[in-house]
Amino acid sequence: MEVIRLNKKKRSATLVVILFSAGVLAASALLVPSLMNSVVFAKNSSSIQGSNRLALSESTIPVLKVEAPAPVSTIQQDLYQQMTAAQIQQIYDFIDKVEDPHTSGREETESEINRRQVLDDKYVYDGLRPKQQLPLKAGQADLYLDLETNTYTYPERSMSDEELLQLIDWYYRLNYFVSKRNPTVPQLQSQKISQVEAEALASDSVRKLFDADVSKLKTSGMLIELGLTKRPTWTVHFAPYKNLTLLGSGEVFWEYDVLINATTGAVEDTTAINLALKRTPIDDDAAGTIQKDASWIHKAVQVITDKQGETRTIIKAYLTDTEFNNKRGMVDVKLLLEDGSSYTAEFRYPDQTLRCLIYEASDKSN
Repeated sequence: MEVIRLNKKKRSATLVVILFSAGVLAASALLVPSLMNSVVFAKNSSSIQGSNRLALSESTIPVLKVEAPAPVSTIQQDLYQQMTAAQIQQIYDFIDKVEDPHTSGREETESEINRRQVLDDKYVYDGLRPKQQLPLKAGQADLYLDLETNTYTYPERSMSDEELLQLIDWYYRLNYFVSKRNPTVPQLQSQKISQVEAEALASDSVRKLFDADVSKLKTSGMLIELGLTKRPTWTVHFAPYKNLTLLGSGEVFWEYDVLINATTGAVEDTTAINLALKRTPIDDDAAGTIQKDASWIHKAVQVITDKQGETRTIIKAYLTDTEFNNKRGMVDVKLLLEDGSSYTAEFRYPDQTLRCLIYEASDKSN
């Protein structure tokens, strides 16, 4: 088990460790909506409680792309056995550079990104490797990383599969040796929830909130430390096997991110992710209509009572962070409970589909 502290001096190195250790965790789980107290619309507790039995409006249940469990990848063993001491030192020298690397020339096209995603899964699961490693000096090929100038250079033409594989291979080597350089941290004393328990809690939360069965999805769990208090937190990510192939092929699928307090076992964030969905920004006229529409409040109440199973009294509910969320095409409803704890339910506009539920325990409930 690896504990990642999210206050490393070199941010890029930390991120690659996270990507390699737990699979690609969607950033939306960590970049949760701000919970500022910008009250727009409020309901008193009696009217809120009276709305609990309103029927949930119909929404599309996430359809899962489920595949048979994939064989265990041997990437780590392969990379370790194939790398010389000199090559490993090159990677460490690259990591130690003060500035993040630059890119010279054009950016990758959408077609190249899609092809690279499919090739990435073939690299991981099927053992597909480039014929040669990525050149690390200028003048050796059209595609290269110049270690002297810390610059990636892409060819002006479309990249071949071989060149895309060279990039994939380099990034996996880089991630692997960054993770090797950061030693495993012993279990935190304040951690009481095991990874198995965290994954079970995460699975149950996804089932309750999104009516989704994640038993046949790939599960990635990682222990991190969040915030200034370095609170130990489990991050659990559910995704189809070979999800990059699905993404690169234009398939529509759902992933789920869950954050769990490793001390108390409280589920603090459950998020449903579908990268194919298009967001609809909320203009001023629509924002004015939403402020007067009590159905957003009612929907949030039903989520935490009927789905989450919350029994504590709701004393206040209101829309929050409207200016920021209008640009994102989201509507956030914050619900304060009698003991000072709170939920924030985030819905997609305009269909009121739940995107995530965030929970904040009060100080006295910890």
